[in-house]
Amino acid sequence: MKEIKILQGKEPQTIEGKSTKGGWHSHDYLHENEKFSTLKSEIVNLSQEAMTHLDIIDEMIPSMTGMWAVVNGPGSSNRLHNHPYNYLSGVFYLQVPPKSGALIFHDPRPQSEILSPPKKLGESIHTSHRVSWNPKPNDLLFFPSWLYHEVEENNSHEERIVISFNIELTRSKKND
Repeated sequence: MKEIKILQGKEPQTIEGKSTKGGWHSHDYLHENEKFSTLKSEIVNLSQEAMTHLDIIDEMIPSMTGMWAVVNGPGSSNRLHNHPYNYLSGVFYLQVPPKSGALIFHDPRPQSEILSPPKKLGESIHTSHRVSWNPKPNDLLFFPSWLYHEVEENNSHEERIVISFNIELTRSKKND
């Protein structure tokens, strides 16, 4: 977190055109910074485990295409968005005060709510049009890059600090 706060001090303006509403968004290439190399390696290794779990063929190799920090102070949020041109995206939660906003995933089928009957409170994630994730510090979450998501407003009195990232897949070259 110390490195993120130093970076925020050096580049206090948020990057324009991002989903951040009222918060601070770093540049997208933290994965090229030596100070974040251990985290990058760990995320890439864990994304390889995710590929195995998803039954992706062994020749497909994950690589990081972007990594950035987001600092959302009180009243900040992130608008609905996705991460095009990637396979997996994710977020690592560094500081998560209570009431600092859930991550909400949206059903990718835009017409799914048209004929949807009223649902019971606490419905299954399998029939819900939105699924919320209430993070804790040190949570690391992967999700499909095409999945639209947003972050609720930070209603705490402290900052929520995360590092987000994108992963693409490339086919390894086979030795004949």
